[in-house]
Amino acid sequence: MSQFATTEGRDVTFPRERKEPTEGRDPTRCPNCGSFALYVDPVRGERVCDNCGFVVDEGLVDQGPDWTTFEGDDRIRAGPPPSVMAPDKGLGSMVGNGLRDAKGNPIDARSVAALNRLRRVSRWTRYDRTERALAPGLAQLSSLSSRLGLAPAFRERAAILLRRAIEAGLSRGRSMDAIVAAVVYLAAKQLGAPRGLHELAEATGVTVHRVSLTAKIIARELGVFSRASRAEDFVPRFASQLGLDARVGERALSLVAQGKDSKILEANSPVGIAAGALYLASEDLDVPLTQAQIARLTGVSEVTIRKHYRLLKDFLLTKENPSEAA
Repeated sequence: MSQFATTEGRDVTFPRERKEPTEGRDPTRCPNCGSFALYVDPVRGERVCDNCGFVVDEGLVDQGPDWTTFEGDDRIRAGPPPSVMAPDKGLGSMVGNGLRDAKGNPIDARSVAALNRLRRVSRWTRYDRTERALAPGLAQLSSLSSRLGLAPAFRERAAILLRRAIEAGLSRGRSMDAIVAAVVYLAAKQLGAPRGLHELAEATGVTVHRVSLTAKIIARELGVFSRASRAEDFVPRFASQLGLDARVGERALSLVAQGKDSKILEANSPVGIAAGALYLASEDLDVPLTQAQIARLTGVSEVTIRKHYRLLKDFLLTKENPSEAA
């Protein structure tokens, strides 16, 4: 006798092929056998009947927390994001410095020596040619940004320009100090908070001429466009660094705006205009401030400060007494 029973012409439908109307269906019961023994498979994202194996739902979305805990109580969704401040953007791997295995047992001396060799090889082969050239530049960029007190946005923008400059081969035959100073200068101009060439020259030890020349080459070769520096970009920072009252800064900004409208300060250095406006504002408000103090901070000479001071003062006298000027 055959072990398979005959169907005698009856319609045979496998459980998975049975179709039942979804209207009015009880979501807690299996539509195939009516069992309440439903469970969710979190790996496959399915809801399955434990009685007959029928897959009730597929493609379920995990409603649990999307974070994991690696250390302590910190909730981390993934690893750290890519960072332009790292030569490999933080996506590389390295051999750690631990001296214990995964179970916490100490590693023997022979294994420690092998791990040390692997660690040295990992350091040598971790970066490609561009990343190896970029590593010292990023270190100098971080140091320079700290000395100038630049925000992270400035550092990241400068790091992007530095990476592009090295990939374009602009670092060949040029000092890395000059390239770093140039990209910081361009990044600060792009973000609307320019730094003077003299500030970068003092912080890096590179001459003003070389920083300016390197910045022009990088801007031309990489197509970096940024608006020209304005005197009003320097006034608030200089006033804050000099410890002046807010009234002095506001008065200096007003003087710069008036001089800009009259076009008497065209083709003049924005740093010199800001220095002259601050000196004239302090004089108008009887705030003790010397030209030497401004010159030490801004990097412009006292002669340049007096020049812009006289231009602004003569313009104000002409505006107040137009008949005398005529």
